[in-house]
Amino acid sequence: MEKSPVEILFGKRNFYEFLESLEQMAPERGVKTIREVIVKDSMGNEEKQRIRGYIPNSVKFTTVSTRELDRIASDKNHQGYVIIRTKQKSFSSLGFEQFKQNVKAGEGPILILDRIQDPGNLGNILRTAECMGVKHVLMSDRDTSPITPVVEKVSAGAVHHLQIYRVANLMHGMEFLKKNEYWILATDEEGEEAIWETLPDASQMAVIMGNEGEGVKRLLLEEADYVARIPLFGSVTSLNVVVACGITLDRVQNVSR
Repeated sequence: MEKSPVEILFGKRNFYEFLESLEQMAPERGVKTIREVIVKDSMGNEEKQRIRGYIPNSVKFTTVSTRELDRIASDKNHQGYVIIRTKQKSFSSLGFEQFKQNVKAGEGPILILDRIQDPGNLGNILRTAECMGVKHVLMSDRDTSPITPVVEKVSAGAVHHLQIYRVANLMHGMEFLKKNEYWILATDEEGEEAIWETLPDASQMAVIMGNEGEGVKRLLLEEADYVARIPLFGSVTSLNVVVACGITLDRVQNVSR
């Protein structure tokens, strides 16, 4: 019988974030997907015992040389920590029905991502979002990077603490949020930065960040309640979407304090 395809989860922080979140995951998306846990053979016994504490005895636990880990992880920066698991078709991404069921009024800030295509950018955005208190992330289904092992690694494991939804139409998500008393904030070069001081509480906010090259789609901008321009003081006229996301979420949170 042919085995299911596998994927490699690697990197110390991502490794531990995944193991620590197993209790919150459904078994079929978490512990049941683990084929093997592999670490460097030079690891101390105390840390090995810590790792064993996260996984059932039925899960294979192996120690190998760093050179062998390099081969297993295809020379990626594994830092001595690797998990081999059954490849997930869509990671833990949920759909629009789950979004409507899970998101209640006052759970913001909620992050909306419009066509973020670069895995590195997506991973960093998710890491930033989790650090800034975001629990729910709504993403467009088309023209958006999937949640790959690289995205997981770059996110420093943040993907395991977020509810991530992929939907065909972001407009429907925005309409649902508005009906549930959320205000939508978008960023754009032509926006008014003065609104930063008059935003509602962060718990009532949804922030939309746009494509690396084109920004937020015009139709989505037109549906936003606020459109902000981040003031810049240098010669370069635009920010990377990751940096813009961090600044925006920070200001949204600080207005509430």
